[in-house]
Amino acid sequence: MMLLLDTSVVIDIANRRRDTIAKMGQLKSSYPEMPKISFMTYFEFIYGLRSKKPQNKQKALAFIENFDVVQATKNTANILATLKEGHGAILLSDLFIAAQAIENNMMIATKNMDFEKISEVNKIII
Repeated sequence: MMLLLDTSVVIDIANRRRDTIAKMGQLKSSYPEMPKISFMTYFEFIYGLRSKKPQNKQKALAFIENFDVVQATKNTANILATLKEGHGAILLSDLFIAAQAIENNMMIATKNMDFEKISEVNKIII
Protein backbone atom coordinates (compact mmCIF):
# COMPACT_ATOMS: atom_id res chain seq x y z
CA MET A 1 0.00 0.00 0.00
CA MET A 2 1.27 3.47 -0.86
CA LEU A 3 0.99 6.65 1.20
CA LEU A 4 -1.19 9.56 0.09
CA LEU A 5 -0.16 12.70 1.94
CA ASP A 6 -2.89 15.02 3.12
CA THR A 7 -2.41 18.77 2.77
CA SER A 8 -1.70 19.15 6.48
CA VAL A 9 1.34 16.87 6.22
CA VAL A 10 2.60 18.42 2.98
CA ILE A 11 2.48 21.90 4.52
CA ASP A 12 4.32 20.71 7.62
CA ILE A 13 7.06 19.12 5.51
CA ALA A 14 7.36 22.26 3.38
CA ASN A 15 7.65 24.31 6.58
CA ARG A 16 10.24 21.84 7.94
CA ARG A 17 8.26 20.85 11.03
CA ARG A 18 10.58 18.44 12.79
CA ASP A 19 7.89 16.33 14.43
CA THR A 20 6.10 15.64 11.16
CA ILE A 21 9.34 14.98 9.30
CA ALA A 22 10.43 12.57 12.04
CA LYS A 23 7.11 10.70 11.83
CA MET A 24 7.40 10.48 8.03
CA GLY A 25 10.90 9.08 8.49
CA GLN A 26 9.47 6.36 10.74
CA LEU A 27 6.80 5.53 8.17
CA LYS A 28 9.40 5.17 5.40
CA SER A 29 10.29 1.62 6.48
CA SER A 30 6.66 0.51 6.08
CA TYR A 31 6.02 2.69 3.02
CA PRO A 32 9.31 2.88 1.09
CA GLU A 33 7.87 4.32 -2.14
CA MET A 34 7.72 8.08 -2.61
CA PRO A 35 4.34 9.23 -1.27
CA LYS A 36 1.84 10.76 -3.65
CA ILE A 37 -0.57 13.62 -3.21
CA SER A 38 -4.17 14.10 -4.23
CA PHE A 39 -5.18 16.58 -6.89
CA MET A 40 -6.97 18.39 -4.03
CA THR A 41 -3.79 18.59 -1.94
CA TYR A 42 -1.94 20.01 -4.94
CA PHE A 43 -4.70 22.60 -5.40
CA GLU A 44 -4.82 23.56 -1.71
CA PHE A 45 -1.05 23.93 -1.55
CA ILE A 46 -0.89 26.06 -4.72
CA TYR A 47 -3.84 28.15 -3.55
CA GLY A 48 -2.08 28.81 -0.25
CA LEU A 49 0.89 30.33 -2.08
CA ARG A 50 -1.05 33.39 -3.24
CA SER A 51 0.19 35.57 -0.38
CA LYS A 52 3.80 34.33 -0.37
CA LYS A 53 6.73 36.47 -1.43
CA PRO A 54 7.96 35.57 -4.94
CA GLN A 55 11.18 33.93 -3.70
CA ASN A 56 9.30 31.81 -1.15
CA LYS A 57 6.65 30.95 -3.73
CA GLN A 58 9.32 29.62 -6.11
CA LYS A 59 10.81 27.40 -3.39
CA ALA A 60 7.37 26.09 -2.47
CA LEU A 61 6.51 25.39 -6.12
CA ALA A 62 9.77 23.50 -6.56
CA PHE A 63 8.95 21.47 -3.43
CA ILE A 64 5.40 20.49 -4.47
CA GLU A 65 6.56 19.44 -7.93
CA ASN A 66 8.49 16.56 -6.30
CA PHE A 67 5.22 14.72 -5.76
CA ASP A 68 3.21 12.71 -8.25
CA VAL A 69 -0.41 13.87 -8.25
CA VAL A 70 -3.23 11.31 -8.22
CA GLN A 71 -5.76 12.44 -10.81
CA ALA A 72 -9.52 12.25 -10.40
CA THR A 73 -11.66 9.87 -12.43
CA LYS A 74 -15.34 9.12 -12.84
CA ASN A 75 -14.88 6.46 -10.18
CA THR A 76 -13.51 9.14 -7.83
CA ALA A 77 -16.78 11.03 -8.30
CA ASN A 78 -18.87 7.93 -7.51
CA ILE A 79 -16.88 7.19 -4.34
CA LEU A 80 -17.02 10.85 -3.35
CA ALA A 81 -20.81 10.91 -3.77
CA THR A 82 -21.14 7.91 -1.45
CA LEU A 83 -18.80 9.45 1.12
CA LYS A 84 -20.64 12.79 0.98
CA GLU A 85 -23.93 11.03 1.60
CA GLY A 86 -22.58 9.34 4.72
CA HIS A 87 -20.33 12.13 6.00
CA GLY A 88 -22.02 15.37 4.96
CA ALA A 89 -20.53 17.39 7.83
CA ILE A 90 -16.95 16.75 6.66
CA LEU A 91 -15.39 19.20 4.21
CA LEU A 92 -15.76 18.20 0.57
CA SER A 93 -12.00 18.64 0.09
CA ASP A 94 -11.27 16.04 2.77
CA LEU A 95 -13.85 13.66 1.33
CA PHE A 96 -12.27 14.12 -2.11
CA ILE A 97 -8.85 13.11 -0.74
CA ALA A 98 -10.45 10.13 1.00
CA ALA A 99 -12.21 9.10 -2.22
CA GLN A 100 -8.92 9.12 -4.12
CA ALA A 101 -7.26 7.07 -1.36
CA ILE A 102 -10.07 4.50 -1.45
CA GLU A 103 -10.06 4.33 -5.24
CA ASN A 104 -6.32 3.74 -5.40
CA ASN A 105 -6.01 1.55 -2.28
CA MET A 106 -3.77 4.08 -0.53
CA MET A 107 -3.08 4.95 3.10
CA ILE A 108 -3.68 8.61 3.99
CA ALA A 109 -1.07 10.25 6.22
CA THR A 110 -2.71 13.26 7.87
CA LYS A 111 -2.79 15.52 10.87
CA ASN A 112 -6.47 16.29 10.27
CA MET A 113 -8.64 14.55 12.86
CA ASP A 114 -11.70 14.75 10.57
CA PHE A 115 -10.31 11.75 8.70
CA GLU A 116 -10.79 9.73 11.89
CA LYS A 117 -14.55 9.96 11.21
CA ILE A 118 -14.23 8.36 7.75
CA SER A 119 -14.17 4.64 8.55
CA GLU A 120 -14.09 3.65 4.88
CA VAL A 121 -10.53 4.93 4.38
CA ASN A 122 -7.17 3.65 5.61
CA LYS A 123 -5.36 6.39 7.49
CA ILE A 124 -2.53 7.24 9.81
CA ILE A 125 -3.20 10.23 12.03
CA ILE A 126 0.13 11.86 12.80
